[in-house]
Amino acid sequence: CLEMDSLGTNVELQHGEAVATDMSFMTVLSNVLGHLSDSDRDRILGILHTCGLPTYHPVLTRDFFKVAMEDRIKNSLGMRLPLPVGMGKARMFNDVTDEQFEATFVKWESLRKHSTVSVAKSKARAE
Repeated sequence: CLEMDSLGTNVELQHGEAVATDMSFMTVLSNVLGHLSDSDRDRILGILHTCGLPTYHPVLTRDFFKVAMEDRIKNSLGMRLPLPVGMGKARMFNDVTDEQFEATFVKWESLRKHSTVSVAKSKARAE
């Protein structure tokens, strides 16, 4: 899991920070899949940002995500990804392709350069 893999790095995560990072990625995934509008995507990311929660972490790489998804599929009876489909609404998805995950990483990395809080920034601000 993300918070465990970040232990011992200079950017360790608390559980809630790992959840927020995952939420940001899943929000962008839902947007890429066409289930969440750009405005709702930006609103969700903005709420996380306003709360000072990290929406990006360097441990969440393509390779990390691929291994995590393989484990999830093996141990959770399928993908079973909870994705936002509107403000306060979510659905479970099981049919996301590798190409859609890749498109999400490209979009997520692009968005984080302009509007996200990294864990390193939020930790420095707290100290």
